[in-house]
Amino acid sequence: MDDRGERVDCDGAPAGRGRVGARPPAALSDLFGHEWRPMLRLAVLMLGSVDQAEDVVQDAFAAVGDRWGSLENPGGYLRTCVVNGCRQVLRDRQRRTRRLASLVPTPPGEELPVPDDGLHRALARLSPRQRAVVILRYLEDRPDAEIAGILSCRPSTVRSLARRALRRLRRELE
Repeated sequence: MDDRGERVDCDGAPAGRGRVGARPPAALSDLFGHEWRPMLRLAVLMLGSVDQAEDVVQDAFAAVGDRWGSLENPGGYLRTCVVNGCRQVLRDRQRRTRRLASLVPTPPGEELPVPDDGLHRALARLSPRQRAVVILRYLEDRPDAEIAGILSCRPSTVRSLARRALRRLRRELE
C-alpha cells in the first residue's frame, strides 16, 4: 500500500493492473507451488503475523505475475518482493506504534505488550534490515551476495548488519 492506500507492488508500481481475468502461465503456477510455503515462512518470521505474511506473499506473487515475461530470475525477484514487503509492513507498524504512543500516555515503567515467543520478541527488537539479514542468512541459508541483492546493498553491509544483529540478539536472549 502506498500513502494514499492504493495497492502497489514491490517496486512501487500500481499492483494488478492489466491482469484481471488473465490466466497465469504454467511456470508461474509451478513457482507458486514450489515457493509459497518458503516465502510464507520467511514473511512470518519477519513479521510475526501469519495474516500479514499471507498478504505480503500474495502481493509478491502478484508482482511476479505482472512482470513474468521480463524476469530473468522470478524466484529471486519473488524473494526480494517478500522481503521488501515485510520491511514496508514493519515500517508502517513502527509508524503506527509511535503515533499511538504519542496519543495514549503510557504510565512510567510500563511498556506495550510483546508476544511471549522469545525468538519473535528478540527479532522484533532488531531493525527491519537486521531482521531481514538474520532470517535470510541463518534461517533461509542464503549467501551474502544474494542477500545484498535483495536488500540493494553491498555484501560487506550484509556482514556488518549480521554482526550487529547477532550482538544484539545475544544481549536480548541472555
